[in-house]
Amino acid sequence: MTHRRNVEGLRASAQKRHKETVARAEEAIVQLHKQGQPLTFPGVAEAAGVSVSWLYKNPEIKQWIQSLRQQQQAEHSIQPTQVSHRGASEGAKDAIITTLKQQIKELKAENHELRRQLEVVYGELRQQERRKNV
Repeated sequence: MTHRRNVEGLRASAQKRHKETVARAEEAIVQLHKQGQPLTFPGVAEAAGVSVSWLYKNPEIKQWIQSLRQQQQAEHSIQPTQVSHRGASEGAKDAIITTLKQQIKELKAENHELRRQLEVVYGELRQQERRKNV
């Protein structure tokens, strides 16, 4: 006679803890971003009460932090030049154009990667639906 363990309670508890941890991390990211604080993995980890390695292991959170960090860097690199572009030399204008082109290239690559990930998720959802219907 084999004894089957009831692990549903453990699974439910682990899922609940995971959701709460994700919510804390998301809230920390939102608050730091609203406050204009630099978004770093150690900063978010401290604000959320999680480890830096946990942030890196969670792909959505990791991508979100990296994306917002790039936005912050882009905003900081563009703001000073926007104020002084009226009297800017041709060299400075060329540098601004180069920076903006690089940012566009990075955003296009990020957009492409996100679309690819979305296609994978849609494919997985279709497979799950097909399994349910069979």
